[in-house]
Amino acid sequence: MSSNITLGVRNSPNEVRYVLLENHGDGTTCFMNHAGENRLQYPASLTETKDRLKWLKDELDRIFRQTPGIRQVVIKTNEFTGSETKPKRESAYADAICILVAAEHSVPVSCKLYTQMGSTSGEAKNHAENRVGRTAKHWDTRIADAALAAYSVR
Repeated sequence: MSSNITLGVRNSPNEVRYVLLENHGDGTTCFMNHAGENRLQYPASLTETKDRLKWLKDELDRIFRQTPGIRQVVIKTNEFTGSETKPKRESAYADAICILVAAEHSVPVSCKLYTQMGSTSGEAKNHAENRVGRTAKHWDTRIADAALAAYSVR
């Protein structure tokens, strides 16, 4: 039986948080990387946007190589607030890299807002913990966003 793994991603200007959820046929979900790697921090030596995006692409390709059962990618994107900032723009670039990598691996990708995940920024941590559990370290809203995104398509 082949794996049915969803990669949930939440990008930010300094790091990428990601979740690997394995969906079982009986309706249960396993948070595969809750105690392992789930945080990609951009190396401090990479100051140029193009270098950071290349590094991110390489890291996402590595995750796909190490997790051959990934069948879909879900990205929690920035909410529409009507104002654009440099950090939001950089997060959008990182979202685009995730979309590109998914396409290169022939895996469907979708982007979600809080309303599409049945949550809010203030409730994301509680909702994610109740639905899939929490990480052993570095539990924050960004990893909760990634978990809710992956869980939303189970």
